[in-house]
Amino acid sequence: MVMRLYGVENLQSYITKHIDLAKIFEEFVISDSRFEVVTPRNFSLVCFRLLPPPSDEDNGHKLNYDLMDYANSSGKIFICHTVLSGKLVLRFVVGAPLTEEHHIIAAWKLLQDEATKLLGNLSII
Repeated sequence: MVMRLYGVENLQSYITKHIDLAKIFEEFVISDSRFEVVTPRNFSLVCFRLLPPPSDEDNGHKLNYDLMDYANSSGKIFICHTVLSGKLVLRFVVGAPLTEEHHIIAAWKLLQDEATKLLGNLSII
């Protein structure tokens, strides 16, 4: 049904666009030393995490859960998580039909701003 509705070329274009947008998000993550890409990007899925301070690696699970909870509570983006090698990892997927680059930029800014707050709170404790 999807092939008939969109056609092969439009479907390829749709998938390619989302992969390209995920690459942009991946580059944002790579460029910020507070974060790490945990696994290689796969299609439009980027698995990443906010790095806890080296002295507080045990807090990494809560730190990333809190980042995800804030992002989802904002109503602006939705991210999910998984656990890889015992670490809670956030999953960012581009998939909505109307997603554009400015949405990726806004999502990244939201995550960066909250990461700054979360890491700042850790240094206070």
